[in-house]
Amino acid sequence: MIGFRLQLKHRPDGRLVFTIPVGYKLLLLVIGLLILISLLVTREEGGGSIFIRENTIPLIICLISLLGAAYHECWIFDKAEGRVIHENGLIAIHGSKVYGFEDLDRIEVSRFVKGKAGSTQQVGRSLAFRPIITLSLETRDGRNLRLENYRFSHRTKVETTARAIAEYSGISYVNQIMGGDEL
Repeated sequence: MIGFRLQLKHRPDGRLVFTIPVGYKLLLLVIGLLILISLLVTREEGGGSIFIRENTIPLIICLISLLGAAYHECWIFDKAEGRVIHENGLIAIHGSKVYGFEDLDRIEVSRFVKGKAGSTQQVGRSLAFRPIITLSLETRDGRNLRLENYRFSHRTKVETTARAIAEYSGISYVNQIMGGDEL
């Protein structure tokens, strides 16, 4: 699968951060810069523009790579302040939402079958109807704050991440995959 998964990190200041891996951002930055440099080096003699029809696809890939490198998403769990901060957007232009630990009911791991609305049963092994694991925060007022979706094969990693967040934050953990086990 092409893409990334948010990773849980313990910061030296005591906060727990669920964020995009730095290595993934660096990879996208290197790809974008290599494409841009190759376009500059191979342009016509005399300093012709790189904005010509033949360069459309490489420029689009370059732009997507550089925007991907600039994308910022993280969930910051701050025990000292008793809050969760969700930030997302481009590095220079991103928004944030703050939730107090007292506003959160639980962290939940649940399962659904992609492609089958309202279904949690696996019909068979197929790409169209594959099970997906969701890691989310449930608020006391009934809102569902999705942290990340995973393939079912990553179930152990998701459960470990959910337990770590629950232990750190002091909120309950519910595993809907295992029949609603609550810790």
